[in-house]
Amino acid sequence: MDWLSLLKGTAVGGVLLFLWNGLTQSFTPWGIKSIKELEDQATITETIARASTNGVYYLKDKVTAFIAVKPEAYYSMPRYFTIEFVTEVLVGGVLTAILLLTSTESIVTRLIIIGLVALAGIFSIDLQYWNWWGFSSIFTFGIAINRLVGYLLTGFVLIKFIL
Repeated sequence: MDWLSLLKGTAVGGVLLFLWNGLTQSFTPWGIKSIKELEDQATITETIARASTNGVYYLKDKVTAFIAVKPEAYYSMPRYFTIEFVTEVLVGGVLTAILLLTSTESIVTRLIIIGLVALAGIFSIDLQYWNWWGFSSIFTFGIAINRLVGYLLTGFVLIKFIL
């Protein structure tokens, strides 16, 4: 495997995925825009804060809810963006490695493989969150489309211009 191509593809792929996800989260009705805030947050926050400051909790009285609880200091936009960027670079590296390993195949075959990788993520992550954690259908559908299109666009750019 050509290590320089792997590094270039990883960097470019990571940046493309980071930008793609930022744009789609900002300008589409799914993802973060489909999440709603509760009205009486003060009462709910007090109850949760008394229980713990860290963990995942399950409510099952009248409604079902899963609540991820972290200390207030955990919620930091620079931290979010840094971790998001690192994870996208890691995904860019995986996509680049797959494309380099399939370099003798046609563009269509390589993109089908990338699409299958995206579908594996959708089936094993997004649909399981929809099923088990009750993520809304619009959120799940949006994240799934975002993942599939983002991977395919990144794969296409990498094949045509970088690798």
